[in-house]
Amino acid sequence: MPRTLPIARPAPDGVATGSRAAADNPDEGGFRMEAVRTRHLEVVPDPLPVAQPTAAPTGAGALRRTVYAVYQPIVDLRDGAVVGYEALVRGPAGSPLETPAELFAAARARDRVAAFDAACRDAALQGADGLADDFALFINADAGTLEGELPELPAGRGTYVLEVTERALVERPEAVLRSLGRLRSAGWGVALDDVGADPRALALMPVVYPDVIKLDLGRLAQRSAADVARVVAAVGAESERRQAVVLAEGIDSEEQLAAAQAVGATLGQGFLLGAPAPLPALLPPAGRPLRLTSAGGDPDGPTPWQRVTNWRRPARGTRTLAERTAALATMPAADHGATAMVLAALPDGVATGRLHDLATTAAFVGVLGAAPAHPAVRGGELAPGDPLRDSWTVTVLAPGHAACFVAREVEPDVFEFATSYDRELVVECALALMARLAPAP
Repeated sequence: MPRTLPIARPAPDGVATGSRAAADNPDEGGFRMEAVRTRHLEVVPDPLPVAQPTAAPTGAGALRRTVYAVYQPIVDLRDGAVVGYEALVRGPAGSPLETPAELFAAARARDRVAAFDAACRDAALQGADGLADDFALFINADAGTLEGELPELPAGRGTYVLEVTERALVERPEAVLRSLGRLRSAGWGVALDDVGADPRALALMPVVYPDVIKLDLGRLAQRSAADVARVVAAVGAESERRQAVVLAEGIDSEEQLAAAQAVGATLGQGFLLGAPAPLPALLPPAGRPLRLTSAGGDPDGPTPWQRVTNWRRPARGTRTLAERTAALATMPAADHGATAMVLAALPDGVATGRLHDLATTAAFVGVLGAAPAHPAVRGGELAPGDPLRDSWTVTVLAPGHAACFVAREVEPDVFEFATSYDRELVVECALALMARLAPAP
């Protein structure tokens, strides 16, 4: 029987019953705000000494003066102790820039998304200046905007976690994956947000190498029992593979608390456990420190051919036989549908028809080295001298299935080829391909 946490309390008056109301979660990428109705916002002191703006700001300095952060506690579901806070950015209450949709739309309309994202991170870090090292700080950001300057971490601080969504990865795979690698090198952890809201998150989750997997209970409750079982199984398997922490967000009732514990979450967040607010002057005793795996994949490591043939002795045969073997590796992707990811790097002359067929059902299909003839296929060029140009690679990743086919031509129409089904190896191969795809049009 799930235990009731000692700090549990009903949501305050005026607070949305869900952790994110639809209007406050546009899923537009970039920094998002937690859903709180106007009445709640009005009790949070507005730190802006200037009049409320009536037009969108245009400069980075104006953006920084427009947004500020409040913090929602993240709680250990085993003992009710607070282990960290998520920074949630607000716009000036009562202004045209109060909601996340309005803030993001204003930034996007002026091509200021990167500056807006940086302003949000700055506000989150500045507002948490007094946060003790024992607590983790979670910050939402569009990882694709971090290609340039990395946010500086205050000296001596404990644990920082950047939250990204599968949408950011789908839109700008190369930028996001390389940004995450740089962030990890600088000491950040990585959380994959909104898992359960979109099937693509299950397909893309392995190449993110998340330290924290955030389950969206509100959206998960809207799905069928079979879908929920698939999500829970996929998250559980990834958590065990990577020793990742599962955090359930949207715990707004005792029933949702019980659901969070039932799906294996050890951390939780929601109005039942604490509403977004300024950091308390007297912080609660810190719970168990958040442990990060501190490791991710390397898209510039050994090539898929090198990885697979290091373990599997390649066979030799005609182009036709190699194509049939590649088809066997990709065939299970059709059964996994919207939770499957298929990535390929193709030499000239290799047929792409099967990959185009999979694009109608799979979560994501990307092809390097061949112009994608299907609108749902993401393309990408292989630069001269790229080691992937010397081989033919096809990877398939889905919950419960992983396969990587590699081949290279040794004589005209004669190939050496091999297939691996080792999930860890296949994830590494998929990362090498994903990190070379072009941004979404």
